[in-house]
Amino acid sequence: MENLRLSRTTYQLIERAVKALERIGQELERYNDRHERDDVVTAGIDADGAGRDES
Repeated sequence: MENLRLSRTTYQLIERAVKALERIGQELERYNDRHERDDVVTAGIDADGAGRDES
């Protein structure tokens, strides 16, 4: 790949964008992990209640 010469401002902008994308990725992982745990808990509650007659 050819070498690119970027201005300091452009380099800083790209650096900030990469950091922001990394942060978004981390937050998405936390969000997904939290919802997976909630789904497991909900599935466990549903399984416990399955087959019971509430009448």
